[in-house]
Amino acid sequence: MSLRRFHFLLQSIRFDNIIVRPARRALDKLAAFRNVFDLFNRNCVNNYVLSSFATIDEQLVAFCGRCPFRQFMKSKPAKYGIKIFTITDAKMFYVHNMEVYVGNQPGNSPFVKSNKPKDVVLFL
Repeated sequence: MSLRRFHFLLQSIRFDNIIVRPARRALDKLAAFRNVFDLFNRNCVNNYVLSSFATIDEQLVAFCGRCPFRQFMKSKPAKYGIKIFTITDAKMFYVHNMEVYVGNQPGNSPFVKSNKPKDVVLFL
C-alpha cells in the first residue's frame, strides 16, 4: 500500500456515526471511540483466562492533540497523554481488561465511574 493510499484511508476512517455523536457526547466523553474500545475489551476478556500473576497498572499513552480527557503526569517520560488503567497477566503480558480515565462524566450518564484506586481495582 502506498503512503498516499494510507493517508487517504486514515482520513476516511470513522468508528461511529458522526450524525448522532453530539447526542452521545453529551453523555460520554469517549463517545467517538466507545464502541470499538468496548468490543476490544470484550474480546480480550473472552479469549484469555488470567493466571494468578495479574497486575493492575496505569499507563499514559502519549498524545498531544485536543482531547477533553488528556492528562498531565510530570513523573512520566511523555508528560501529556491519555491515562488508561489495565489489568495484565504478568507472565504472558496479555491485557485482560482496560478502562480509559476520562475525568468527570456528566452526572446523568450511564458511564459515570469512580476513579478512586479501590474502585478501579474492583471494576477491573
